[in-house]
Order: sequence, then C-alpha cells, then structure tokens
Amino acid sequence: MIGIIIFELSMIALILGLWSYMKRKQCKNATRKIIILFLGVLLFEIMSEPMWRNFKLNSWAYLYHDVSWIITLGWVNIFLASMLLIDNLFEKMPEKKKFWLYLLFITVITTPIEVILLQTGIRGYDAVLTATMRGIMIPFTQAPIEIVFVIPMMAALIIPFYKFVNRLFEQTTR
Repeated sequence: MIGIIIFELSMIALILGLWSYMKRKQCKNATRKIIILFLGVLLFEIMSEPMWRNFKLNSWAYLYHDVSWIITLGWVNIFLASMLLIDNLFEKMPEKKKFWLYLLFITVITTPIEVILLQTGIRGYDAVLTATMRGIMIPFTQAPIEIVFVIPMMAALIIPFYKFVNRLFEQTTR
C-alpha cells in the first residue's frame, strides 16, 4: 500500500515540477496548457474506460468508476515532458515533423511504464479487449505487444486536440 501512495504522490509532484519548469522558462499560459492536456487525456480515458481497469489506487484517486485522475496525471506528465523535450531540442523543426517525434518519445517512455503498471496489478485489461489480442507478449514481460501499437494511436488523438485547443486560445487572445 505504501508503494501506491508513493506512486500517487509522485504523479502530483511530477506535474508540479513540470509546471514550475514551464513557469521558470517563461512558457506562456503554462497552467492553461496543462489543464487542456489534462482534459484531452481525461476525455480519452473516459471514452476508453470499458477497455481497461485501474486497480489498487486509493479511493481519492478515482473520478468515475475506475477512471483515475492520478493515472490521467501520469499520462499528462509523459505527454508534457515529451513535448517540452522535443520542442526544446528541435525548436526550429516544423510541427509536422515534431508530431512524429512526440509519438516516438511518448511510445518509448510509456511502454515500460504500462508494463510495470500491468505487472504490479495497478492496470488490467477487460476480457473483451484481451479476447482480441494476439497472445504475443513483449519480450521478458507478460504485457501484450498491442501496447506498442495502441500508445501511438492514443497519442495521435490527444496531441492534435491539445495543439488545436491551445491554438484556438492563442487566436482569441490576440
């Protein structure tokens, strides 16, 4: 149980650290950007909720059924850290090319985390979903290979939502 509370608190600490970093770097509208990203991830989590289950978290970490704002915050941390890193390393690169790097980084970071969540029993998949899986596991794990395909597809929906809504806000505040 102590490991769960450490996980939950670390997700909160990490988002506060990313927010603080964005403020220090004078990133415009850092709070708004985090809220938009959180809402984009949360909408995806709610829509896809029947496919997977989140277990073992403290009761305060859940919003709806087994949709956890802590897991959502974890996703936000991964997306935000990846986008900040890519934007800083490849500042002059066109957005279209950055998009593919975002997908790559998010997939590389998220895959081992998803494996850990599965192996610790924090995350599980619904029987309807596992019935459609091939049965091929990521080497040295009990995690399905489909993770490697699902993560970039999910990211490919959330990133444009985040970018588009931020652009809308920027256009209306000019």
